[in-house]
Amino acid sequence: MRARWVLWVCVEDVDGLIGWGEVWCNFPDSGAQHRCRLLQEVFAPLLSSLQGDHPVTLSAEVASRIRILRLQSSEYGPLDQCAAGLDTAIWDLQAQRLGQPLHRVLRAELIDQIKPDVSQAPRIRVYASGINPKGAGKTMQQAAQEGHRAFKVKLGFGYDQDLRTLQEVREIDGGAWLAADANQAWNRDEAIALMPHLAPFDLAWLEEPIAADATSEDWQALAAQAPMPLAAGENINHLSAFKVALRQWGLGVMQPDLAKWGGFTGCLEVVRQCRALDVLYCPHFLGGGIGLLSSAHLLAASDQAGLLEMDVNPNPLRTEILAGALVPKEGWVTLSDSPGLGQAHNMSAIKSWIHPLPS
Repeated sequence: MRARWVLWVCVEDVDGLIGWGEVWCNFPDSGAQHRCRLLQEVFAPLLSSLQGDHPVTLSAEVASRIRILRLQSSEYGPLDQCAAGLDTAIWDLQAQRLGQPLHRVLRAELIDQIKPDVSQAPRIRVYASGINPKGAGKTMQQAAQEGHRAFKVKLGFGYDQDLRTLQEVREIDGGAWLAADANQAWNRDEAIALMPHLAPFDLAWLEEPIAADATSEDWQALAAQAPMPLAAGENINHLSAFKVALRQWGLGVMQPDLAKWGGFTGCLEVVRQCRALDVLYCPHFLGGGIGLLSSAHLLAASDQAGLLEMDVNPNPLRTEILAGALVPKEGWVTLSDSPGLGQAHNMSAIKSWIHPLPS
């Protein structure tokens, strides 16, 4: 990634309450402008005519309205990502209207038979991601100084480099919680051949060792040889595909990205499936502060022991907008119990990076 882009969308009701969401737009560099135009030209004109008083109903109506355009344009990804950001904003607005923190509203959707503990704000475990091979040990040490106690390194840069990366971080802290992300770098046979060499590093999971469109047979063959749980989900983009992956791939960890597909409405159903099948839900996220905070609320609502992904590379569009929220302490963060996302987004702090809307 040569630059960090974010695209945020807000919805305002007649009482002046505002809900916020984030649209995935990491690449290409023109992706944010393109999706912004879609929001302006396709989605904004729909809002005033939507019927319903629940985010799931409104999300379904948006999906119905853009269905034919998706088919005609084949713009599945950008349209779905815009819909995901809009859905997230509507849920934030709904929680504010109810006067409840978003994690509590989402939890009621998932686990309505269990009354949440409202005596204190929830704490969730986090891990430091974005640890590249170059300077992996130094990045890990810096992340530890910033309050992290769990880490994920990037693999897929060649056998020798991958082993050097793992050896470097294990020499720094041999007992630390450690996962690895191959970013779909290998085919099935290459991944299977690597498993004995990765086993000594005691990985909490191995993320996307093969392509997200690999066959279920390939995933099953790899899972049978893997000494660690396999993880995937950020590049799955349909509920039916999530169901196949959860039932047929042998995954231990599922990682949907709510800014990339589904928003809260879609990912709530994925979390339901995870809970039913005893697969750990750990949201994928790489973007700005609003999407990270949204991911944290859904993780808190899931009632599982998953971890929140926190990129440790410098990004003021993440840190400055959050104005001190989601700062890890001994590997945990605490969510606010204020309504909605529970955070007054510090837009003034990032004004020098704001681009004008396309005209």
